[in-house]
Amino acid sequence: MEDQWRISPYQPEWKQLFAETASKLRESLGEMAVRIDHIGSTSVTGLDAKPIIDIQISVSDYDDLPGYRHKIERVGFMLREENPDRTKRYFREVPGARRTHIHVRQAGSLAEQVTLVFRDYLRTHPEDGLRYAREKHRLIKLYKNERPKYVEGKGPIVWDILHRAYLWSQAVGWVPGRSDM
Repeated sequence: MEDQWRISPYQPEWKQLFAETASKLRESLGEMAVRIDHIGSTSVTGLDAKPIIDIQISVSDYDDLPGYRHKIERVGFMLREENPDRTKRYFREVPGARRTHIHVRQAGSLAEQVTLVFRDYLRTHPEDGLRYAREKHRLIKLYKNERPKYVEGKGPIVWDILHRAYLWSQAVGWVPGRSDM
C-alpha cells in the first residue's frame, strides 16, 4: 500500500476513485443517503492533497446508526467508534484496502453545509487553493511524524478560507448543488 501520509500533486483519477466507491455506497444505501458527495482536497481539481478520498454521506436520520451502519460496512468500511466529533459518524476502509474516509452527517446540518461550501469555494477560487496547498506542504514537512500537529496547524488557514467562503456564499447566494452521486 502506498504511503498516503504525504501531500501529492493533484491526480485526475481521484474523481474516478470517488465515483467507484460512491456508486457502491449509493447502491447499498439507496434513498437512505440524501446526498453522497466528494469532499476534501481530492475533490478540488488541481489542488495538492493527501491521496485519501473523502466522501460525505448526508442522511435524513443521523441517529439511525443501525439503519445505515451495516449498509456502509458491507461496502468495505468500518465504523470508528472512538471519533470525538459528535457531528459525524466516521468510517474507514477495512485493513489492506485503499485509504478512504467516510463522513456521515445529518442532511441540512451546519457541519454538512460548511464542508460543502468550503469545497465549492475552493473549486471556484484557485488562488486560495494554492495558498492552502502551500500551507499543507509546509506543515507536512514540519510535522511529518506528528499527525495531530499537522491537523492542528491547518486550523488558521482553514478558518481564514471558511471566512472567505462565508462572505462569498452570501455574495452569490450559494446553495449546495446537486449531489455528486
